[in-house]
Amino acid sequence: MVTHYSAALADAYQRIKRGILELRYQPGQKLSEAKLAAELHLGRSPIRSALARLERDGWVRVLPQNGTFVRRFSPNEVAAMYELRLLLEAHAASVAATRVTPEELSTLRAKFEALKAKGASENFDEFLALDDLFHGTVYRLAGNAFIAQILNNLRDQIHWIRVTTAMLPGRVEESLREMDRVLLAMEHRDATAAAEAMRQHIGNIAVSYEALPAASEEFAIAP
Repeated sequence: MVTHYSAALADAYQRIKRGILELRYQPGQKLSEAKLAAELHLGRSPIRSALARLERDGWVRVLPQNGTFVRRFSPNEVAAMYELRLLLEAHAASVAATRVTPEELSTLRAKFEALKAKGASENFDEFLALDDLFHGTVYRLAGNAFIAQILNNLRDQIHWIRVTTAMLPGRVEESLREMDRVLLAMEHRDATAAAEAMRQHIGNIAVSYEALPAASEEFAIAP
């Protein structure tokens, strides 16, 4: 019985979190235990436990007498996240440049060139997949499990920014060019250049977020 409940709880947690990441549950949206239970074909008890865990992990907010809401992040919180990303990813890129293997470089280069040839904007899902692969490779090569965990959590929490900033004209292609400069530095085993290119890449993402219309209102924390 305990094993079955634990499996149901884990299933509920992952499926609700995935819904948040995929923006099926929008920032600020109220989540109903009853509706989630019916949608996911699970009991209300594991749904309730999953929501409590999601609150502890920073994905939802429980407001007394109001209900449970998908977490929104204020502009100040987003800026703090990007400041941390900038510091940690620049370090990770500098280390990755000294540890990446020729085979890993060859694989990444082939994928970059293929996407550039097809057009990143016209193949957004492929761009996101390459973005995940590239950053994930950098995190792994940094060789620090704590840094990798922090960075992966940050990328998950601000996943919606990647999607919304892609609406800005030319941002997808520019992002690919920025990552390409990091890759080029890694190909030259230039740790300093890799760190600087990564700083520019993360900094430009933050600037793109600030350029979104009414960003400060759209992503403010729910009252």
